[in-house]
Amino acid sequence: MALLGSLLGRNRSVRPSLLPLLELRSAALTLRSGYGLAPTGAGTVCFVAAGRPGAGTEAEIIAGIAGDSVRRNVVTHDAHGRTIVRCWRENGNLGWLLDDLVDVNDRLGQAGFASWLLHTTVDFAESRDMRHPRLTMVYRRERGTFYPYAPRGTRGRDRATELRIRSSLTRIVPMEADIGRWRPV
Repeated sequence: MALLGSLLGRNRSVRPSLLPLLELRSAALTLRSGYGLAPTGAGTVCFVAAGRPGAGTEAEIIAGIAGDSVRRNVVTHDAHGRTIVRCWRENGNLGWLLDDLVDVNDRLGQAGFASWLLHTTVDFAESRDMRHPRLTMVYRRERGTFYPYAPRGTRGRDRATELRIRSSLTRIVPMEADIGRWRPV
């Protein structure tokens, strides 16, 4: 059946995977050398807690204790009803941060909350100002793709920078082809 579908031009949907998230380590080298951006050591996992009573609390507990960090993850809520799990690693250690983010995603998925997961983010900043991210790489698990988000001011976006970074990283990590799907985090 798969052969028939491929002959007729039908594509299978992308199966959610966390492997591309780990490939961000390679992209970090390009971001550092080409744009002067280094990992801040901060990232998030975002999900919407919906469904059975108490499930949101259960998911928050699972997400809060995931990872191997000495400092526990911080679980907050935003104005849009999303739950955000913030993870961080000292000294911008991207490898450990990515492992923690994958662990949060994986534990939530194994506990039955995979359909609630929205996206995972990793922040990058200029070396001289690590407290203010200049770029957030957003990973959309259901599509298996990344898109860059470069904030400008309080509400704007630097689309030119986003497009340049997308072009630079296309061969390194899977990038979202439809830029209309790029949404602010």
